[in-house]
Parts: sequence; C-alpha cells; structure tokens
Amino acid sequence: MLKKLIQYFVEKSKDNNPKAKDFLLQSIPLWISSILIGLISVGYAELLHFGEATFLYFYHQDRRWTFVLVPFFFLLSYLTVFRFGKFANASGIPQVMAVLNMNSKQFKKYNEQLLSIRIIIVKIISSFFMSLGGGVVGREGPTIQIAASVLHVTNKILPSSWPKISQKLMIITGAAAGLAAAFNTPLGGIVFAIEELTKNHLKYLRTTVFSAVIIAGFTAQTILGPYLVFGYPKVNPDGISFFFLIILTSIICGIVGAYFGVIAFNLNRFRKKLKKIPQFIFGFIMVIIACLLVFFTNEDSVGAGNLLLDRLLFDSDKTVEWYTLPTRLINGLISFTNGGAGGIFAPALSFGGTIGSVIGELFQLKPRQVNMLVLIGMVGFLTAFTRSPFTSAVLVLEMTDRHSVIFYFMIAALIASLIANTIDKQSFYERTAKSIGDSLPDIKPIKNKKSSDISINQES
Repeated sequence: MLKKLIQYFVEKSKDNNPKAKDFLLQSIPLWISSILIGLISVGYAELLHFGEATFLYFYHQDRRWTFVLVPFFFLLSYLTVFRFGKFANASGIPQVMAVLNMNSKQFKKYNEQLLSIRIIIVKIISSFFMSLGGGVVGREGPTIQIAASVLHVTNKILPSSWPKISQKLMIITGAAAGLAAAFNTPLGGIVFAIEELTKNHLKYLRTTVFSAVIIAGFTAQTILGPYLVFGYPKVNPDGISFFFLIILTSIICGIVGAYFGVIAFNLNRFRKKLKKIPQFIFGFIMVIIACLLVFFTNEDSVGAGNLLLDRLLFDSDKTVEWYTLPTRLINGLISFTNGGAGGIFAPALSFGGTIGSVIGELFQLKPRQVNMLVLIGMVGFLTAFTRSPFTSAVLVLEMTDRHSVIFYFMIAALIASLIANTIDKQSFYERTAKSIGDSLPDIKPIKNKKSSDISINQES
C-alpha cells in the first residue's frame, strides 16, 4: 500500500512538474552534505570549547603559562595557514564573498584556493591552535567558509550526468547552513544568506537554502539538543528614560564597532605589506602585548566571549572590571589579525555585551535592565562590524528567545548601522573580500552581477 502511494506521488509530481526528477536528484547530495555540515559544526564547536577550556585550566594553575601558551599556539596557528592555505586565515566570510564576486572564468581558475577540503582542514586546525592560545576568536565565520567548501566540493565531485545546481548557489546555501548550525539559528542563516551574500538574488534561493538550513541545523540540534546559545535571559525594557539608554548603547556600539572594523582591516593590511622578517617581528610584538594584557588582567580577556556573556546575562554579578572592554578589544585585534584562522562573530557579541554591562553599571540599573542593555550591545556591535542589521537582530533574537523585545533589537540595529555607515561606508568583510580579489591575478569585483550568475536549472 505504501509503495503504491509513493509511486502515485512520484508519477503525479512528474505530471505536474516534468523536472521533478531532476529537482529530487539535485536535492539528495544537498541534503546529505547538510547533514555533514551539521556534524562538522558540532565537532568543531566542541574542539574549540576544549581548546579554550585547556588554556583556562593552565591559566588558573599559574598565570605564567600565558607567556608559553599564547606565543606558541599563535605561532602554530599562523604557520598552519601560511604553509598550507593562506586563504584559510581569519574569519572566512570575506573569502566566501570574494568567490561570489568572481565571474565564471575567474571562478574556474581560483575557486579551489578559497574553498576546498584543504581549506576545511587548515581552518579547523589553525583556529584550534588559536583557542589553545586563548585567542579572542569565534567559530561562526570559519564554520561559514567550511560549510561553503563542503557544498562546493560536493557539487564538483558529482558525476557529469548528475543534474547540478549552480556552484555559486551551492556556496551561498552552504554558508547559510553553516551559520545556522553554528549558532542554532535557522532564521539567522537564511537572513544572512539574503542580506550579506545574495543581495538581489532572493528568488533563486527558496527551497535550496531553506532545506539546507533546516537539515544542517536539525542535525546539530539532534546531537546537542534544542539548546539556545544564551537562552532565556530575563529582561525589562520599560520606561522612557531607559529607552534613551538603549539609544545611547546603540550609538556607542555603532561607533566602537565601526572603528574596530576599520582598525582591524588597516592593521591586517599593514602586516601583509611587511616583508617576512619584519612581519614576524611585528607579530611577535603583538603577541607579547597580548601576553602582558592577559597576565595582568583576568580570564574575561581571553576566549570567544561566551563564558563572559553567560555570566553577565545569568549571574547576579553583572559587573566587569574597567579593563575588560579595552583588553578584549585589543586582544581581539591581535587575535583576528595574527594571520591564523578564527572568526569575529562571537567576540563581537561579547564586545557589545560588555559595553551594555558597563553602561548598566554606570547608571546603577536593575539586573533585568542590565540584561537588556547587554543584548542591545550585542546587536549593536555586531551590526556595526558586519553592516548586516537584520542578521544581527535575528541572530540575537534566536539565541536568546526574547521575542518580546524584537523591536528594541531592530532599533539598536538601525541606529548602529546608521552610525557605522557614517564612519565608514564599507564593512570589514566588504573591504577584505575586495582585497582578496585584488590579491589574485586578474581578479576584480564585479559591480553589476546578473541573476544568471546564480541561476539553477529550474526555479525551485
């Protein structure tokens, strides 16, 4: 009975849509790859958590370990990228954007340098070394490049007779699935693909992106459970005077987030212009600065920032030391521009959350109000750095399940975006993607991409 029902459904689908078989064949490798992305995301997250916990263990035993672990693992992280895959460095989002900016000829020649199995391995190993060295880096940006590489490789290894989806659409789909699996935010993954990667190509994404995001996210959730990254903090946004503090927090995060991106890009560009020996000396000096800052401060100065945000949102103690914000920002710049792999999404959330906490302490607010400013800071700083206001608001919304304050998140994202765009018209990711393209021979960003660049065999 079931067999006949399935056969009837297949035949009926063919009658209504002659290309149903092609669509099914296209979807099968996509779904399998999305499961793989979910598994990799979970394993990658656990690996970096282990690295950060290992560093903190030695740090608590004796702070002098800082002067061993930070230089040693920062160097290993850099050498891994330098020796085995230079485009596996830093976040991974600019690399994906650079690939999407290539025309077909450029894509065919250079895509393997930015998306490949080698990139996946180098990315994971290098960022693991950064976590062992206490680097202020996250896994979300790297997961996006890793996931995009998975779907890119999948599409390439399919037999020539197999109906394929456009390579660029597969890359976009992989990136969205990667973000969804990393943060457990399916809507965030979809919005990120639309807002940051595809711009005006929405009509080609529908089923492809939706199915990949659902499968990758569901795979991760099946293993880890229905977790929220920062689940259910208690908030209270009531009061006109408090609303002005929300605006103030958003403005400050917009300013600091924008300038963080500008400094990070210029610092990275300065380092790359140096010759090998001066570049090594410069990197060594930066690492020593990081060692000193970590040695003379506390554990809030290291790591992606999840532990810090957990404390600020859920513990009764919502204070931070005066040096926490500047040391995290400086260590973040050093970690992110070291030349190794590591993302900035999670650290950006911690930078903004710290700003919100400082303002809450300054005005002696109640715990629920401080929580609200922490969340506003997270949205504001991430928006200012990425210039993706919808993605930032949706990510924090899904990570915390605070639907009642979504309009405050949107206000924070809007204000931070306006402030950041006044300071610098382009985000760190946009500038870095362009510089990656310029570093490859005959590669220039395409100003007016047409829909045909990301087309598929049928409208899904």
